[in-house]
Amino acid sequence: MTQALVTRTLRCPRSESISNHWRLLLLTIVFAAIALLVIPARSHAADGAAADKAQPTSTKPASKANTLNVTITGVPDKVAENIRALLGIYRFNGKTVPGTARLRYLHQQAESDIRQAMAPFGYYHPEIDTSLKQDGDRWQATYTITPGTVMPYGKISIALEGEGKDDRYLERLLDKSPLKTGQPLSHADYEGFKTYLQNEAIERGYYDATYSTQRLGINLDTYEASVTLVLKTGPRYRIGKISFSDSPVRQELLERYLTFKEGDYINSRKLLNLQSALADSEYFGRIEVQPRWDQAKDGVVPIDVTLEPNKRSRYRFGLGYGTDTGARMRFDQTRRWVNDRGHKFNTSLLLSEVKNDLTLNYIIPGEQPQTDEYRFTTSYATEDSDTTKSETLSVGSSWQKTLDNNWQRTLSIDLEQENYTLDNEDKSSLFLLPGAEWSYTKARNPLNPRQGYRLSFNVLGGLEGALSDTTFVQGAAHGKYIFSVTPKMRLLARADVGSTWADDFNKIPTSHRFYAGGDNSVRGYAYKSLGPTNSDGDVVGGQYLLVGSLEADYQVKEDWRAAVFFDSGNAFDDYSESMNSAVGVGVRWQSPVGPVRVDLAHPLNEDRTVRLHFSLGPDL
Repeated sequence: MTQALVTRTLRCPRSESISNHWRLLLLTIVFAAIALLVIPARSHAADGAAADKAQPTSTKPASKANTLNVTITGVPDKVAENIRALLGIYRFNGKTVPGTARLRYLHQQAESDIRQAMAPFGYYHPEIDTSLKQDGDRWQATYTITPGTVMPYGKISIALEGEGKDDRYLERLLDKSPLKTGQPLSHADYEGFKTYLQNEAIERGYYDATYSTQRLGINLDTYEASVTLVLKTGPRYRIGKISFSDSPVRQELLERYLTFKEGDYINSRKLLNLQSALADSEYFGRIEVQPRWDQAKDGVVPIDVTLEPNKRSRYRFGLGYGTDTGARMRFDQTRRWVNDRGHKFNTSLLLSEVKNDLTLNYIIPGEQPQTDEYRFTTSYATEDSDTTKSETLSVGSSWQKTLDNNWQRTLSIDLEQENYTLDNEDKSSLFLLPGAEWSYTKARNPLNPRQGYRLSFNVLGGLEGALSDTTFVQGAAHGKYIFSVTPKMRLLARADVGSTWADDFNKIPTSHRFYAGGDNSVRGYAYKSLGPTNSDGDVVGGQYLLVGSLEADYQVKEDWRAAVFFDSGNAFDDYSESMNSAVGVGVRWQSPVGPVRVDLAHPLNEDRTVRLHFSLGPDL
C-alpha cells in the first residue's frame, strides 16, 4: 500500500511537466495565428494609403488602344466578300487588336485563308502580296491580290442510271447544264446543278433518286477541273388511290380540282397546285396533300388529301376616303358554300358621298373550278357628282375563265335600265349588253410591286330592237407599267384609250360615256370634269377617251416614297380637240392594305393653282 503511494508521488511531477509543455506550444500557435492575420492587414492598409497618397501626383494619360484596319484589293466584289468572311484577321477590322503576337499569327495565316476563300470561284493560282505595319496606335494590314485566270472545266461526265436513264426531260436538263468543258469553274454552279438535277428527278416521281458518284476533281498540274456525276434515279412512282377526307362539298366537285388521275406518274408540282387550288376555293381552312410513301407498293403511292372546313361565312367592313368619292364605307358578306355543290353567294355594299352600289352575286364553280366560274348578278347603283346624276338597275350573267396563258377572260350579258339627267333633262334608257373582257396582271408583289404590268381590253354593245334603244359598239383598253430604275427609284406609266360608235350617241346613257379627270385619270382636275360640254358649259361625256400619265417615285425611307408626275388627257367627240395636262408632286405611304397616295397637282390648262388628291389602292 505504501509502495503504491510512493509510486503516485514519484509520477505526479512528470505529469505536470508534460502539461506545461503543451500549454506553451498552444500559446505559441495562437500568437502565430494572430500575427499572420494582423500583420498582412496592416501591410495592405499601408500599401493602400501609400497608393492613395501617390495617386494625385500621377498626371500621365492612359495610352490609346491599338486598332486594326484591313484592306483587300484586286478581286471582284463577290470574291472579296467571301475573303472577308473567311479571313481570320478581318474579324478585328476596325476593332482593338487582340495582342501583337496574336495579330502577327493571324497575318501569317492570311494567305492560306485567302486561297481557301478564292478556290470556290475557280482561282487556284492567285498571287498575294501581304503587308502588316504599325503607325502609332494603328495597325494596317494590306492584301493585294492578283487573281490569275479562273480554272476551266476539263472532262465532264454526267450520267443517269435506273428507270430515268431515258427520261427525255432529265436528258434535256443535262444538255442545259452550266458545267461545260472550257467554261470557268464555279463551285456554286457545280453544287447548284447537282441539287437541281436531283430535285427535278424527285419531283417527277423518282423519289429514291440519289448520287452513286459525285466528284469534283482539281488538277493543279494541268490546271483543269473534272466533274463526274452519276444520278441513280431508282423507280418512277405512279399515283395510287386518291382519298379525300370529309368535306362540306361533294366528292364529285373535289375531283374536278384534280389535274391528274390514278395511274399517272407522281409529280410534286401538280400536288402543290392541287393544294393551292383548294386553298383558293375558300371552302377549307387547312389542306394537306400527302403522298403516303410508307404505303408505297410495286411503284404505286396512294395520295391522301386532308381537309378542314373553313368558316362558312366571311364578313368584311371598311371605311375610307377618296377625293373622287368623298368619305366611303364598304360592307362585304360571302357565303363560302350555299350547298354541297359548292355554290357561293356574295353581297357587296358601297356607300359614299358620290357613288352608292349594292351588288348580289350567285357563283357556280365551272368544269375546272380553279380556272372558271359562272356568275349571276343583280346590282343597283347611283351616282351624284358635279357632272353625272344617274340611277342604274342591272341583271346579268357572266362566265369567267383563266386561260392557259394566264389571261383572265370574261364573257357577259347584262340587261341595264338607267335613269339619268343630261342637258338638264331627265332621261331613261334600256340596253341589252353582250360584252367581253380580257385582263392580265404580272407582278411578284401586287401590293408593292417593284416591277410589273397590268393590261385589260373590253368590248360591249347593243342592237336596236333587241332590248336596246340604239345600236352601238364600244371598246376600251387600259394599261399600267412599273419599272425599277434603281433599287429605290421606280417609273410608273399609265394609259387609257376608249372609242364608241353609235347610230345615235344622244341615246347613250351617262354610264357608257367617257369622262376624264380625277384621282385615277388626269390629276389636277375634278372627278369627271373633262369632256365635251353642252351649251350651258356642263360636261356631258364623249365618244372617245385618251389619257396618259408618267410618274417617278423615290423611296426616302422604309414604306415612304416621294413622287413627281405628269398627267395629260381628255374625253372628246373629235380627235382634234386639245388635251388637258397637269404636273404635280406626291407622297406615298405603303400601308398594310396597300399604298396611300396624297398628291398636289397643278393644272396647266386652268387658272387655279393646285388641287389635292387623296387615294388608296394597289399600284397595279
